[in-house]
Parts: sequence; C-alpha cells; structure tokens
Amino acid sequence: MTESGFVRSAGRALVAGGMMTIIVNAVITPFLPGHVSFAETAASTPFLWRQSAAALAAVLLLFGSVGVYLAHDRKRGPFAAIAFALAFVGSALLLATEWTQLFDIRDFAMRAPDVMEKLDAAKGVSWPDVGAIIAFGTFVAGWIALCASTIRSTALARGAAVTVIVGFFATPLLQSALPSPWGPALGNTLLGSGWIWLGLSMTSSTLRGKG
Repeated sequence: MTESGFVRSAGRALVAGGMMTIIVNAVITPFLPGHVSFAETAASTPFLWRQSAAALAAVLLLFGSVGVYLAHDRKRGPFAAIAFALAFVGSALLLATEWTQLFDIRDFAMRAPDVMEKLDAAKGVSWPDVGAIIAFGTFVAGWIALCASTIRSTALARGAAVTVIVGFFATPLLQSALPSPWGPALGNTLLGSGWIWLGLSMTSSTLRGKG
C-alpha cells in the first residue's frame, strides 16, 4: 500500500472514529442507569455497549492519528512529530482505559459489587483515577497539538482541525452549563464532527495543497 493509500484508509478510520464518538456520548450514554452506584452502572447492559463502542472508537482514532501525521506536508518538523507521538500514545492509553473498564471493571462489578462500592466510596484519589487522568490528559493534549500542527500545514482542511480543538474545549464548558448527559453529548458531537470532517479531507485523492 502506498503512503497516500494508507492516509486515505486512515481517513476512513477517523471518520468512523468520529461517528463512534458521537454514538457513544449522544446515543448510548443517556441510557446508562441514573441515580445508582457505579457498580450497578458497570454491571448494566448499556455500560457494556458503551465501553465496547468507546474501545472501538479509540482503536479508530489511534489509526487515524497516524494518517493525520502522514498527511502533513513534507516539512513536518519537530513540533508535528511530538504532537503525533502524544496523540498516538494518548489514544493507546485511552484504549487501555476503555478496555479495562469493559473487561475488568465490569466483571468486578458483576462478581463483587459490594467491594466495588466500598472502593468507590473511599475518599481521595485512587491509583486507577490517576491512571485515567494521565491517559485522558495525554489524549487531549496530543490531539490538540496534532490539530494545531495540522492548521500550520496546507495538507488538510484547517477548519476540521479547528473544530476538533473547539470540541475539546467546548465539552467541559457545556457539561457545566447544561444538565447531564446533554452537555457532554453536545460537546462530543462537535468533537466527533471535527474528526469526521478531518477524516473526509484525508480521503481526498489530492492531499497536498488542501486548505
């Protein structure tokens, strides 16, 4: 497969990843049980569907990040390389987090819900919380940096990269302004739309010189 062919395949993966992001947050998440313990939520069927879709989205974004970097013009520079590394590692860490939630946490919730509720009720930040913060922080920082690098490049649609960045910042703002889960759903819809747009620009047969 040629590099341009790989970029187009990665673009299709990014489109699918953006769609899955919207589905996870705007379609499935509202069906999670409300006003119950995390153990009950993790043992529920909607949680199973949500984490399965979220893990798939992470895989697609991981693949898509490679294509975004390769689609840059030939003078990528050190900033683009560092941004790609952060986005790739962040996507991998996010996949690991979603995978753990899907298989380990859900199984724990079904087998030992009392123990999980006690752990969840414990005060302070746990090591799993620290790990999740590192994973999500690296993911967000990496993709913002990669999209900022894309804006500097002439290879892909700049508006798409801007939409992804705006989506990352809009999600927590909408989460605080609107009742859950609609605030996060709206913010992630914007974010997912940015990835879809960015992926579509990667599927174009003419990558160089695209603004």
